Amino acid sequence: MHSNTRFRSFCCSLWFVFSASALLPQSIQVQGASRYPGEQDLKPTARLPEQVLSTVPLGEVSLLPGLFRERRELTKAYVLRLKTENILQDYLLEAGVRTDTPEDQLDQGWEAPSCQLRGHFAGHWLSAAAHFAAVDKDPIMAERARGVVEGLKHCQELNGGQWVGSIPEKYFAILADGRESIWSPQYTLHKTMMGLFDAYRYTQDREALSVLEHSADWFYDWTEKVIREGHGEAVYGGECGGMLELWANLYGETRDPRYLRLAARYAMPDLFRDLLAGGDPLTNNHANASIPWIQGAARLFEVTGDERYRKIVEEFWKQDVEYRGMFATTGGNAGEFWIPPMQFGRFLGSRTQEHCTVYNMIRVAQYLLRWTGEARYADYIERALYNGILAQQNPHTGMVSYFLPLQPGAKKLWSSETHDFWCCVGTLVQAQAMYEDLIYYRAHDGVTVGQFVPSQATLGSPGHQIRITQKTDSSDDALNFSRPDDTTRFIVNFTVASDEVGPWTLRIRQPSWAIGPGTVMVDGEPYPVSVSKGGFLEINRKWTSAHVTVAFAKRIVEESLPGDARRVALLDGPVVLAALTDHEPELIAKEAITPQYEHQYVEGRDWLSGHFLVRTPRGSVAVEPLYEIADETYSVYFARPL
Repeated sequence: MHSNTRFRSFCCSLWFVFSASALLPQSIQVQGASRYPGEQDLKPTARLPEQVLSTVPLGEVSLLPGLFRERRELTKAYVLRLKTENILQDYLLEAGVRTDTPEDQLDQGWEAPSCQLRGHFAGHWLSAAAHFAAVDKDPIMAERARGVVEGLKHCQELNGGQWVGSIPEKYFAILADGRESIWSPQYTLHKTMMGLFDAYRYTQDREALSVLEHSADWFYDWTEKVIREGHGEAVYGGECGGMLELWANLYGETRDPRYLRLAARYAMPDLFRDLLAGGDPLTNNHANASIPWIQGAARLFEVTGDERYRKIVEEFWKQDVEYRGMFATTGGNAGEFWIPPMQFGRFLGSRTQEHCTVYNMIRVAQYLLRWTGEARYADYIERALYNGILAQQNPHTGMVSYFLPLQPGAKKLWSSETHDFWCCVGTLVQAQAMYEDLIYYRAHDGVTVGQFVPSQATLGSPGHQIRITQKTDSSDDALNFSRPDDTTRFIVNFTVASDEVGPWTLRIRQPSWAIGPGTVMVDGEPYPVSVSKGGFLEINRKWTSAHVTVAFAKRIVEESLPGDARRVALLDGPVVLAALTDHEPELIAKEAITPQYEHQYVEGRDWLSGHFLVRTPRGSVAVEPLYEIADETYSVYFARPL
């Protein structure tokens, strides 16, 4: 399919196309602000807030063979296949460097030299490459990331020492003037600078930090100028939501007050004021332009201790997840805009659940999980991983589906490797690089397991290490309807070894989908545990070496579509099941669901799980995990007679 055809099929109906470029309407450009309120008074508290949980350093966790590593490796191979000269193509052209690459070999789609978002993907690529390099201790990936940083530095020098953009500086003059539309220049530059920051924090590349700091100087001068000249609303234009987190990160890393001053200029859009006032600023608002604002508020709270920003994040979560409702897959948007509260039945279509929003909501949930230690945020992450990050990645090619269609008879539409480069291709490569960050957390008194993903962790320094191997059970007994009440078991095995001389606590998430508390065995003997207030099974003991088995009972459950009680989705634990059909199937009764495979083994795979047959008035239909579907026609929601 031609790149322009792909582009039109995925863009919101409000977008329009001129040749190979596109412009956004003004309502999306100036996201969250109708006027500029001025700089906020940001002063760090004497004592910064402590987190209940902290993420473990990169390189201490690695994935073992299984679904998540398989999908991760698809993306890592894609990141490596992309050529450095193509990643840098728009930066080099903007810096006046002649390229010998034939036009038909340049990256296309949103990276085409005629697109106003050109260059945005390079930042995503650099973030993912640096993350892969650090986790895998991969010298080839580290060298690739280093080469892109050097290329960006060269372009910055050619541009006079500050500008490192893949787009003209003039775009920001157009943004400030306000008389013409311009497609998200702050969004585009943010991705480049985010990539530089990640190259620094993941691989300790100080040259990346230097390039970023010079680019930040440009933004410091630009924001000061437009505010002085009475065009302060431009600071909140061009889809700038990610900038706040970037400035907060830079301040947290360097403690340079200039970055706190920059953050102060981005720190109180209308979105924040409405959330603090208890309003609903999300309905019909551009979803992925607003979620990065919340990440910025979260990081600003962490580096300043200003409680307003924690409240903003908490109020956003209430508005988005609790008050609004969501699709069974965790999505809350259609055509890139937030759906009105509890009206999801009106919006089943081909443009539901943008991939970018899934990735960014996982990051918001991770902030809240660290602050509170509450398992409900890890539950949300788990469902979003299976039914967003995995479901919107092609299991064969590794490519991404911009939206996750949820109407009856849906089909996913996949990106190409070099002719689309939608925003979601960018979040694809970052999302598939983040699994190791989501599994284990350190607490002051032990280790918390947030996700059930086959993995190895070596936590801490020599002499004080905790070593954990996690594997999920794929036995016949665990996967099939093996009990009289049609429940199945999900089993997780941990091998734990510790150099610590004193006791510490291993916390294992009690998932919200489990039927009753998990049962725990330590070295083959029953171990009595209860579910903590935060939602975890806690094992406190002096560890040397031990084998821990945890079994959770589960069954297929129905979940109604908010705003349409006659439609239900089927979930097997956290996994949404989809019917392989081109029409909306009718669910007669839950008892009509039976396993599709009985004692069947497929070479190269575990025992098949999550595959069932559902009887309907039109005959039986096969259902399987939504994340396994590539090119098949499917329906997620079933009609349920009332």
